[in-house]
Amino acid sequence: MKRHVLVFCAHSDDQALGCGGYLSILAKEGAIVKTIICSFGEQSHPHLKPEEIKPTRVLESQRVDKLLGGSGVQFLGLKEGKFSKDIEPIKENLIARIRDFKPELILTHSSDDPHPDHRAVHKILLQLHQETKSKAEIFTFDVWNMFNLRKRHNPRLIINITNVFKKKLDAIDIFRSQRHTMFMLLWSIYVRAIFWGLRSGNRYAEVYYKVR
Repeated sequence: MKRHVLVFCAHSDDQALGCGGYLSILAKEGAIVKTIICSFGEQSHPHLKPEEIKPTRVLESQRVDKLLGGSGVQFLGLKEGKFSKDIEPIKENLIARIRDFKPELILTHSSDDPHPDHRAVHKILLQLHQETKSKAEIFTFDVWNMFNLRKRHNPRLIINITNVFKKKLDAIDIFRSQRHTMFMLLWSIYVRAIFWGLRSGNRYAEVYYKVR
């Protein structure tokens, strides 16, 4: 039976930034990887109307999902900054979807990521995990944290992404609508990948922290 993996993230580029290498490896190993993205990220383009940016963000995410070998992307359409409130009307439907998919592994944001939407997603995911009575393991990734010192004592999972690092960078490059964000984050992606690569005896690596 194929392994079921769920990525639960805030914005359309988070799956590539935070866990693009691991997703590519999991998919290559035969896992069914599905991604749920909470918002369309309209606030990143305040000069454009939501209906103008949404199709672009969806198309970019679909292209990234295909490149990384994923099995589909779903957008919840929550308002940025209001995730905890907007999740309530769709919570039961979301719980049903997660129960139906039966993930064995869930990847999501860190609880202390500087971005408030990332922290909100972490909290929502833990609530969903409890309400679905899921037995899935939950591992978190960082996007805006350079190094997560608070979780240095948590069980760690270090994944060698040397052979897929270029694919991760190619996936990030697809998000042309997020050029400004990618420019700010790209150097930290290299630093983290090299640091954890050295720690694990590889060239590049991603690190995850187990919370459930």
